[in-house]
Amino acid sequence: MSQDVYYETNYDEILSRLKFGTYEAIATGWNDSIAEQIIHALLLHGQVLAGDLLDRIATQQEEGVTDQISTGATKPVENYRAMKVSSTLVRLLQDSYIRPSTAMQHVSRRDRELAHEAALRRSFKGIPTAKTLKEFKLKVAHLIDEEDSRESEAPDQATNDVRLGLKRKATTNPPQAKRSRKEYHVDGSAEPQDNSVMWDVDRSVWLRVNYDRFNVQIRNDMIVRAVSQKYNPTTGEVFRAALANDSPGTLRCELDDRSSPVSINTIVQSLPAGLKLQRGLDKRSLLDDRADSQPTAAELVADYIAILTGQDNISSSVQSTRFLAPFGTTTTTSASGAAKVPTSVTIEYGNILRSLQLQLVHDVVITRFGPMAGRIFKILLERGKLEEKHISKIGLLSMGETRDLCARMFAASLLSLQEVPKSNERNPQRTFFLWFVDFRKCKTWLSDHYCKTIGRLIQRRLFERSRKSLLLRKLERSDVKEDTDGLLTDWERESLAVLHTVLESLATVEVRVVLSNFLLDHFP
Repeated sequence: MSQDVYYETNYDEILSRLKFGTYEAIATGWNDSIAEQIIHALLLHGQVLAGDLLDRIATQQEEGVTDQISTGATKPVENYRAMKVSSTLVRLLQDSYIRPSTAMQHVSRRDRELAHEAALRRSFKGIPTAKTLKEFKLKVAHLIDEEDSRESEAPDQATNDVRLGLKRKATTNPPQAKRSRKEYHVDGSAEPQDNSVMWDVDRSVWLRVNYDRFNVQIRNDMIVRAVSQKYNPTTGEVFRAALANDSPGTLRCELDDRSSPVSINTIVQSLPAGLKLQRGLDKRSLLDDRADSQPTAAELVADYIAILTGQDNISSSVQSTRFLAPFGTTTTTSASGAAKVPTSVTIEYGNILRSLQLQLVHDVVITRFGPMAGRIFKILLERGKLEEKHISKIGLLSMGETRDLCARMFAASLLSLQEVPKSNERNPQRTFFLWFVDFRKCKTWLSDHYCKTIGRLIQRRLFERSRKSLLLRKLERSDVKEDTDGLLTDWERESLAVLHTVLESLATVEVRVVLSNFLLDHFP
């Protein structure tokens, strides 16, 4: 008996491919050519057998590697490259930048969600409400993330190894292995001791890129830029050190609402060398009665913690706007004399990302409808549902201007209208019309426009390349590649320079739009 098969578009996979360039840029920032080649190969092919990946990367000879090998080395260059590739692959697996490809990951996530939701509904007694259904969806998302993490990162029961894809090296003579590592190091010295020395890659495992780990890196970079713009670059570096000490958990980054506790001493140890902490603080706020000694780094970091936790804000809204939250009851004193600064904090990812999303939508409202519309939008976000006369009074606007701007934003799906009748007759003349912001609807509207913009940018890039197709085909010839300046005319070189400028501008705009859409659509 035949069974119907249904198909659906996996939007996450499509949008992830738009960030492949950003993923490779992150890998390039590691200053490790082998890791960059591994990430590039996995992004290009989707998933690759570990043995094939090791052989392929090891055979790609790095320029100048022969000159870097010590003259006392007795092993060939190929073995040195294979050892370096294996060590890099182990480190990427341990850091979860790549992960084993399991059978569960090839099952549609939507099918798994439907199965778990059906099981929860069967176990629930009574009729589930809308709030209960929302809790079901959140619980199902946690269950699926835990299943994926348990399957790909849990210890392998068959081989009793640390996790799937790694296996212990069979070393019968540890001192000899240590001497071998000394021989093959580039500068002739022994490699530093790390966990990758004890493990090897299982060549029979299929590997793929862990998109969520790179998304965490993109999210952290966005947060650091936001903190630097709101305060100053030094505060951004302090926040980067706090982010570096938060190890990613089993949940996806979009469900990670709060980090694990981070102490001040841990942040101090992670600060970059040469960072002047006093530059980001007002010198007048520092204590002046200690002329014989300078404040310690921990005391200066405590000042930044006090700022980021909103310690001077006594309003009730601080809990939804602060970037850091106190953890525990232990406190310390900062360089400015502020008491009761927490020694451990948690990073409030939910508050930070929500404020970035609000700022993004608010900027779009101002750009499209003007500053007065931005004022109305912000008032409704802060106050909730209001009538036109209250909006006009709070925003210091005329009734006609308020009505016109609200109607225009309502037509653009940025504002919603709630009707509250005074009686059962529902007479329009005896009805309150309340304006409010449905932020989820606003995000959907803006995300839809971002996706259309990305499509137009891709079409424009293809159009620009098609206009210079003859010149681009000429550049692919082997003789032109060897002597580009000699075989191209002045007009062709000028046209090529103009084309590169246009394509670079389009790529820059596309990356910005993709990252803005990632911030808006990826996080709740």
